[in-house]
Amino acid sequence: MTDPSVADAVRSARERLASAGIDGPDAELLAAWAAGATLAELRLDMAMGRAFGADALTRFTEAVARRETRVPLQHITGLAPFRHIELLVGPGVFTPRPETELLVEVALHHLRRATSPLVLDVGTGSGAVAISIARESSARVVAVEQSPAAYFWARRNIAELAPSAVLLHADARDVAALESVGVTAGSLSALVSNPPYVPHASVPLDHEVRHFDPGSALYSGADGLDFIRDLAPIAADLVEPGGLVAFEHAEHQGETIREMLADAGFGHAETKVDLAGRDRVTTAIR
Repeated sequence: MTDPSVADAVRSARERLASAGIDGPDAELLAAWAAGATLAELRLDMAMGRAFGADALTRFTEAVARRETRVPLQHITGLAPFRHIELLVGPGVFTPRPETELLVEVALHHLRRATSPLVLDVGTGSGAVAISIARESSARVVAVEQSPAAYFWARRNIAELAPSAVLLHADARDVAALESVGVTAGSLSALVSNPPYVPHASVPLDHEVRHFDPGSALYSGADGLDFIRDLAPIAADLVEPGGLVAFEHAEHQGETIREMLADAGFGHAETKVDLAGRDRVTTAIR
């Protein structure tokens, strides 16, 4: 019996995943991963009617079966794309999302005007934000992560993609720990964070988020803002005059965060929208 064509295998997988409530390009992405090909190469194979190799087909079939049970695509492939990089991800770390790229963009825009900038990325997770800023600017970057599981992934990614960045395994609210890596009062050109911001009672409906993203990266008190509430006055001490603070958040939280930052001594607070038109990142200037 000959191996099925790539097109037939992908078509069958697409139907199976749709029956499991999964729409989108997952079948194609898993097929490309299984074959060790790019999406463009995979689509050419599909158009040419080429057969799936036996080993690639086995990997693909097993991967589709796992995805049917709602294991995140990124946990199957072990990779998550973010801006111009691919990050290693897996159990215990928050999978980076495209909307977080806005946080990087506002930081890069500010850093273009900074001299010898120092940036702190709080709750770095996989390292996505810290690595992107380190690779796309002249800034010295310090990334801090409290979770041991997430720190494991951040350490691997930073070592591979941005070895000049400093990674600290600590709670960002521990000022002494920050001082140990040179983050002191008034030293930061920017403090950025994609913190936990989901209210404890607002359990996400998405199966992949609810069951695979770590709770420490999602939940933060009754209104979701406990961590930002703690961090705002610390940021006010660490950020230099004219420096930036930027937080990612849910679409209904911008006004409250602007008030927090004003109370902490920041000015010019504004909330920026993501590509879907939702409030996503609030910034302010020290």
